[in-house]
Amino acid sequence: MPQDVLVTGARGKTGREVVRQLHDLTVRAGSSKPDAAPSRNVRPVAFDWHDPATWPAAIHGADAVYLMRPDLPDAPRLVAGLVDLNPEAHVVLLSEQGAAGLTPDHWVRQVEAAVTDRAATWTLLRPSWFHQVLTDPRFYRDSIRDDRVLGLPSGGAPIAWVDARDIAAVAVAALRAPADHQGQAYTLTGPGALTVEAVAAALSARLPQPVRADDPPRQQALNGLDPWTADLLDDIYDRVERGEFGELSNDVEKVTGRQPIAVAEFIDTHLGHWVRR
Repeated sequence: MPQDVLVTGARGKTGREVVRQLHDLTVRAGSSKPDAAPSRNVRPVAFDWHDPATWPAAIHGADAVYLMRPDLPDAPRLVAGLVDLNPEAHVVLLSEQGAAGLTPDHWVRQVEAAVTDRAATWTLLRPSWFHQVLTDPRFYRDSIRDDRVLGLPSGGAPIAWVDARDIAAVAVAALRAPADHQGQAYTLTGPGALTVEAVAAALSARLPQPVRADDPPRQQALNGLDPWTADLLDDIYDRVERGEFGELSNDVEKVTGRQPIAVAEFIDTHLGHWVRR
């Protein structure tokens, strides 16, 4: 079992959960804004994808790495550069659902190849859309809370929503026992695939005011974004509409031994995020 694990994006949706669940190992919690004080097993370290000078101290001597993919145009080069600093560390890469069906020159596949072509051992995590985007102010929380609208270009296709805690549980299993998960690519989904309309109905059933589902034109959702981000999201929305994020997998249960968290359960435990104050 590895004893020293670097977690990149330690303050992110999955990163913070990986840190929390790795309670029995020494964790280097990598962040561009690391917490000031260490805890019993967690040592905050500076790690910034935009500053390669922070990488060596963060990764040297680590037995394993939870690598949260940076959503940057040059992510394949950045990821390759980090892995090359410690190619013997087991790398658990956070990728995305449907990556196996993309062409080798696709940005997502190039990031994966930066790991699989360089790391001695690796595990790929390919999750669907996170439950947590529903409570994130950068995504859908405010529109649900303030406007009572959940809007996402989907063409009515279902999404196999998955909880960040389940993604982290699979990551932790792979970090603790690399030999058991070497070379595996896990598709991580919840127990059911729900349309945006079904998620809005689930919110409506639990909140004082109903939430309306909206399926805006894709271009409307992309307005105001920089060209690279717009292209990235346009591709994702296209794959949503084709149903590629709606395929269910039992990999969470296979790795963790328990059923993944359902959307309804997530909503029940996070109602406060959508209550107007």
